[in-house]
Amino acid sequence: MTERQRKGLVVGVDLGGTNMSVGVVDERGKIIGRSKRKTKAADGKETVITRLVEAIERACAEAGTARTDVAAIGVGAPSAVDIESGVLHSAGNLGWKNVPLRDILSKRLGRPVVVDNDVNVAVWGEHELGAGRGKHDMLGVWVGTGIGGGLILGGALWRGPLSTAGEIGNSILLPIPSPGHRTVEEHCSRTAMVRAMDALLGFYPNSMLREFIEDRAAREPLDRAIGSGVIAECYAKGDTLVRRVVDAAADLLGVAIANAVTLLSIPTVVLGGGVTEALGKPWIARVRDSFEEHVFPQSLRRVEVIESTLKDDAGVLGAAMMARDPAASRA
Repeated sequence: MTERQRKGLVVGVDLGGTNMSVGVVDERGKIIGRSKRKTKAADGKETVITRLVEAIERACAEAGTARTDVAAIGVGAPSAVDIESGVLHSAGNLGWKNVPLRDILSKRLGRPVVVDNDVNVAVWGEHELGAGRGKHDMLGVWVGTGIGGGLILGGALWRGPLSTAGEIGNSILLPIPSPGHRTVEEHCSRTAMVRAMDALLGFYPNSMLREFIEDRAAREPLDRAIGSGVIAECYAKGDTLVRRVVDAAADLLGVAIANAVTLLSIPTVVLGGGVTEALGKPWIARVRDSFEEHVFPQSLRRVEVIESTLKDDAGVLGAAMMARDPAASRA
């Protein structure tokens, strides 16, 4: 083992369907080298993995270290993951099924690799280094293109005996509506909000969204044309349509979180993801108001509902912390 390995240098990877982010993390939990690249999932698995290996090499170069001096590599991936085998069961954003990512990367990089679900990894990062530090029990809810969740119970990630715990985004919120309008994700994610805004736009001729849609939607899919930053800008300026849709999504998300807390009696909820980061305190306040209205018993209104402090680095740092000590995250 080299001197750098003894000092605990590790790599964290946040692998998404659109972008990948890599960081070399030192023993203090600080990112000392970075690399960000487009994932290019449409080009196929081999292209993505090659780009990921190159991004890791580039981050190591920026950190002034060699890949062989890294003790281990952690990866957060947008998929249900078999923790024991490191196989990605179904990564819809990547178009992958049953891909043994851990073994593929370990063979190519010559280092130990740990793979977990991307939101689990981000929640673990917040627990170790961010808003959940020192909190033994917490629920993390990440709101972005979709919605994911992760649970910390007794100071460790609770994946459940079947490794799928925390999937709050796929829980049924409204059972009566037609398919596509039932789950938390189908009502409260950015994708769902954009879909609702598009459907209602004809009733709001003065909405600021019109210029964004007319300017960008012809060149790219609507859900990319209307990103979290656009929604946040329109919301802050009081756009009636955007406020109606965003507030309704926040109210329903508060109900979903209240259900989880009612069931688990868990004392801390951390909100993260692109939507949370863009909309900030007004969004969190609205989610919290709905949570307090619906949680049972009333004594649970004192539960913390707080924002991620690691922001966009939660996934990278969480993956790195998991790589450093894989056993610590296991219940």
